[in-house]
Amino acid sequence: MSDLLRLKHLEHVTDYEEGDDLIIKARSKRPSPERQCCLLVNFVKNGRKTMRFRDEPNRRQTVFIEIDRQRFKCKECGKPMYEGLPDIDTRHDMTKKLLRRIQKDAIEWPFNQAAQVNGVDAKQVERIFKDYAAKKLKGYVPSMPRVLGMDEKYIQKKARFIIGDIERGDMLDMQPSRRVLDLNRYFGSMPGRDNVEVVCQDMWRDYREITKRLFKNATVVIDKYHVQRTSNRGVEAIRRLFQQDVSKSERIHLKNKQKVFLARWETAKPFTRNQLTALFTFFPELKHAYEWKEAYYEIYDATSKAEANERMDQWLRDLPPVYRRSFKPSIDALNNWRPWILNYWDHLQTNAYVESLNNLIGRMNMQGVGYDLETLRAKALLKHGRIGEEIRLGITREGHGHGALRTRRIIMGVPLSTLEADLAAGTF
Repeated sequence: MSDLLRLKHLEHVTDYEEGDDLIIKARSKRPSPERQCCLLVNFVKNGRKTMRFRDEPNRRQTVFIEIDRQRFKCKECGKPMYEGLPDIDTRHDMTKKLLRRIQKDAIEWPFNQAAQVNGVDAKQVERIFKDYAAKKLKGYVPSMPRVLGMDEKYIQKKARFIIGDIERGDMLDMQPSRRVLDLNRYFGSMPGRDNVEVVCQDMWRDYREITKRLFKNATVVIDKYHVQRTSNRGVEAIRRLFQQDVSKSERIHLKNKQKVFLARWETAKPFTRNQLTALFTFFPELKHAYEWKEAYYEIYDATSKAEANERMDQWLRDLPPVYRRSFKPSIDALNNWRPWILNYWDHLQTNAYVESLNNLIGRMNMQGVGYDLETLRAKALLKHGRIGEEIRLGITREGHGHGALRTRRIIMGVPLSTLEADLAAGTF
């Protein structure tokens, strides 16, 4: 049975079964107080207390280690304390080898599976994981890439800030807030900002100001998908207006075809094209709105910045007045953001990697029932993140001492293809 115990500082006394559980009575090989409270070491024994600590399951049988833990009392200050148990994590009431196993399993598997394998509650697995992740990720920072993507995604009904390495298709980090104050603090002490040459972002002025202030060598490129999507809002607004003047059955029919109007004709499947053709036969007014949406998308078919600029001018000039109110977001994008939109033709970079996060994050939320943002981020980084070497940040000096070297470990990013495969397998 001593082999079953496998603990360096405890020895086996006896064992027995209690219902379906195996109870192993053990004692310390050299019992001594867990800490020293006074300069003069002077303790006396002060009774015992029976305690149980969970250990790794043995052939699917739950195992507890039972210890009559010695209590001590300091003769100098009167402070009570227990004997030290180096093999036991008293915070979680389990052996340290079980704790290490749960930490590993919580990264590799969903919490409910890790709990089932180790015979513990899923909430306890979550608590253990969060403690472990907080220690492992403390002081970690993303490695700044040549082309940085900034975007936000709604996770648990709140806008979260996402950054990534566009050229590698890696998610670098998630942050709970996109407020300017929080992002200034987040990026302000981050090394490697001068290495960023391109920042691809949406049309949010604060992102542009942050880039201008903190990424001195970077060019802002407005992500083409954010620009193009403004025309979807235009055709959708026209569809809703048109619905007000048709019969109830036609209104329901058009509402059910909402996603069909957002399809690109060029990439649509034959079935979708047939649906659009049928709709345009009955509602020719909507065909014209759809064509203006498509023309807006086709701006990005230009092969040069000059041609793109010319296409923008033409679209703005020729757009019928009756559609201008509905397509106002598209008009504003071209009028207010044109220089940064046109930078796309110099660099040909998009935030497409972030767009693929839509389905991934949805699946992460579905598979990780109860996962908050902190847990989603930590699981992705600890399981799939490429961890780089530590970098030196300087010396921290306290008082008149010599100080300590401050370091941070760099996160190279999470490959989205690997994360997607993990989610598809149901092991996240």
